[in-house]
Amino acid sequence: MIPDLARHKTNAERLIDYYYEPEVAAELAAWVNYVCPVPAAQAVLADSKDKDTAELAGNPLIFPDSTMRKHLAIARDITSTERVEFAKEWNKIVGL
Repeated sequence: MIPDLARHKTNAERLIDYYYEPEVAAELAAWVNYVCPVPAAQAVLADSKDKDTAELAGNPLIFPDSTMRKHLAIARDITSTERVEFAKEWNKIVGL
């Protein structure tokens, strides 16, 4: 997320674009072993010369397959009213 009034919004957008390049996303997925939002990164990992890295392309915890997707729950987005209420509650917790 980029704050609406961020002074360097363009730089933040460029950084996000960089992380979504398949080669960069593949490197990040290999390092963190977490779900990768860039499908093209799977092929990049599969083509790795390092056997252990290439095997990550088949890991359903990084690239969920149809079997894994059956076990996933998709969370709904919160409404703008809920967002305001959650922010108020959070601010109470953190003392703002």
